[in-house]
Amino acid sequence: MPDEGGSELDRLLPAWHFREVHRVPVPGTAAEVMRAVHATTWAEAPLARALVALTRADVSAERRIVADYLSGMGEVIPAGDDEFLFAGVQSPGDVPRPPGTIAEIVTGCDEPGILKIGMNVRCAGGVLSTETRVLATDERTRRTFAPYWWLVRFGSGLTRQSMLRAIRRRVLRESGSS
Repeated sequence: MPDEGGSELDRLLPAWHFREVHRVPVPGTAAEVMRAVHATTWAEAPLARALVALTRADVSAERRIVADYLSGMGEVIPAGDDEFLFAGVQSPGDVPRPPGTIAEIVTGCDEPGILKIGMNVRCAGGVLSTETRVLATDERTRRTFAPYWWLVRFGSGLTRQSMLRAIRRRVLRESGSS
């Protein structure tokens, strides 16, 4: 199902089988909020840090959540001043990764056995949001991925909410608001 948000994520991955969206109101301009998006560290989001640490990822306190951690999960896609966007490709079976950049694969590959992943962090209309979309290229891959999605969805949601709240707190702190 496509979304009507006008984001770069809509252009990258307009359809999906699995989707998770989280939002928090945040004051400030998109530029101020996006600066905070790129500066917020794991130390500022202890719940997110604890949950992601379970995966044995490097969540050192000084590491920036979006700029360091999320950037390393896929290919960062240019997305304008109000959105951070990245794409990833996975193959749950033995299917070799098709040739091309990750963005090219996400937008143009239909070979069976591929999961196309897009995620953004966006500030629009006073709302900071993060959205993740996953599209399987065939029914078998979708069915294979579904149990994993339902297993990690709750923890992933808590992680994203913690991250958004930490960014909001940084924006408020930097603007002198309470």
